[in-house]
Amino acid sequence: RPAASAALSQTTAMSPGLVVLILSLLLGLQPVTTDLYLPALPAMKEGFGATMTQAQLTLSALLLAFGCSQLAWGPLSDRIGRRPVLLIGMVAYTVSALGCALATSMEMLILGRMVQGAAMGAGVMCARAIVRDLYKPLDGARVMSKGLSGLGVIACLSAPLGGLLSDWMGWRAAMLALAVFGAATLGLLGWRFSESLGQRNPRATHPSVVLRTWGQILRHPTFITFSVLTAASYGGLFTFLASSSFVFIKVLGLSKTAYGLLMCSMSFA
Repeated sequence: RPAASAALSQTTAMSPGLVVLILSLLLGLQPVTTDLYLPALPAMKEGFGATMTQAQLTLSALLLAFGCSQLAWGPLSDRIGRRPVLLIGMVAYTVSALGCALATSMEMLILGRMVQGAAMGAGVMCARAIVRDLYKPLDGARVMSKGLSGLGVIACLSAPLGGLLSDWMGWRAAMLALAVFGAATLGLLGWRFSESLGQRNPRATHPSVVLRTWGQILRHPTFITFSVLTAASYGGLFTFLASSSFVFIKVLGLSKTAYGLLMCSMSFA
């Protein structure tokens, strides 16, 4: 009852429209971080005199850090709350994005993208947790669907914007746009987001609790099924994301803006 009452009070503190906006921005972190810089990938490679493998590592390192970090962010947010984790994560995201824009070597850029991926995990993980905190399953599904619609809009706009920025001002402008997005999201969270977790769990980060929870999840057939499906489908998507800009821009001769519009058509479809 106390947890339910706290969740109800937070729902009234944050209007449904505000919750959907926050969800859209947090869930949209993933497509904006991966798609917006894709048109600039060949220019990054040439600017640093790097190999294609090194350039593509800026994406794979980001995604590996993103996936692994959620294993830590989840228990931590159960212990200290969603708001502190979100603020820490978005500060790290914004600073790392700025570091990427100012990177002087490919190694520094890859490191910055790793930090950015880990920070992105805090936002995406907390977005799903917030829905669970505030809503019953049926209502939560409706709210999440609206948040995912916002994600779709962000996904459609990211690549064209990245292409325009890369054509006009170079690849660093595309990376700087990520810092602006992170700063705007951080500002909204600091200004309007109220803690959604009704009751903290002080033992959430205890190693025995974490290992027991992971063991239960790893043995669950539904988790295994969806993990295999996700891995198989994302394997194809990752191959396209990591290679398409080189093919369309360097081989087929499309401009960065045209490539961005092509990516937009795929997100729209």
